[in-house]
Amino acid sequence: SIGSPRFICAPMVEQSELPFRLLCRDYNVPLCFSPMINSKHYLEHPKYAECVFQTCTIDRPLIAQFCANDPDLLLSATKKIEHMVDAIDLNFGCPQGIAKRGNYGAFLLTQVDTMCKLVNILHKNLSIPVTAKIRIVHCEQETLRICKLLRQNGASILTVHGRTIDSKKNKTGNCDFKLIK
Repeated sequence: SIGSPRFICAPMVEQSELPFRLLCRDYNVPLCFSPMINSKHYLEHPKYAECVFQTCTIDRPLIAQFCANDPDLLLSATKKIEHMVDAIDLNFGCPQGIAKRGNYGAFLLTQVDTMCKLVNILHKNLSIPVTAKIRIVHCEQETLRICKLLRQNGASILTVHGRTIDSKKNKTGNCDFKLIK
């Protein structure tokens, strides 16, 4: 169980690996996320799998964050670590060019059916909860529709980044707190 933590170590590329998570836990951060794990690379490249996800017995509760666009590959990858984590998070929020090239992250926000299939296959086949992170889209009603569909397909928790896919790097801009409340 992840409980109701007040502090959470969010997934951060090249930051939230095991040593950093353990340091956070030393400072009373009870819930941590792994860095984003590319499900396809995790299955196809053993060295990547060994480096991208490491844990130990005191690294709990832990949520492993994955990116994917293929439900079957995602399920195969998450099954390999299901017993070592307390939940699986799907990253539908990454706006970077690598996510665009790989067709994952925030670039799936226009492929809601794929997002729902990814959530649903994990919900039906894992013994742990599934969570998801999204970004807002340009239309408030569409953002809410996506959130409702993800919940209907089995997402236990949704994290909504209050910026659009275009808000990145030097174009970050303000967060839309009104929408995400």
